[in-house]
Amino acid sequence: MKALVIMIFMIIVIGLYFLKVSVHKERIKEKVNFLGGNVINIEKRTFRTGPFILTGKGTMVYRIEYRVGDIEKEGWVKFGGLLGPDWRL
Repeated sequence: MKALVIMIFMIIVIGLYFLKVSVHKERIKEKVNFLGGNVINIEKRTFRTGPFILTGKGTMVYRIEYRVGDIEKEGWVKFGGLLGPDWRL
């Protein structure tokens, strides 16, 4: 019985994690589209966090490749801070 409860809890936690990543990617796409660009690639970063020196527990950092017109650009965003997402586009 205990194993079943633990298994259900783990499935819920993993599901919530993937839901959170999905929501973050949608917010990134909306922000880049608002700037007039198109997203090429979104990469979740754990160790090499770009311009963010301090990343605390519960923060998620993404590296973004996007195109505005004919120019390809790179950007970064950190989710999980007290003041909302930290955009570096």
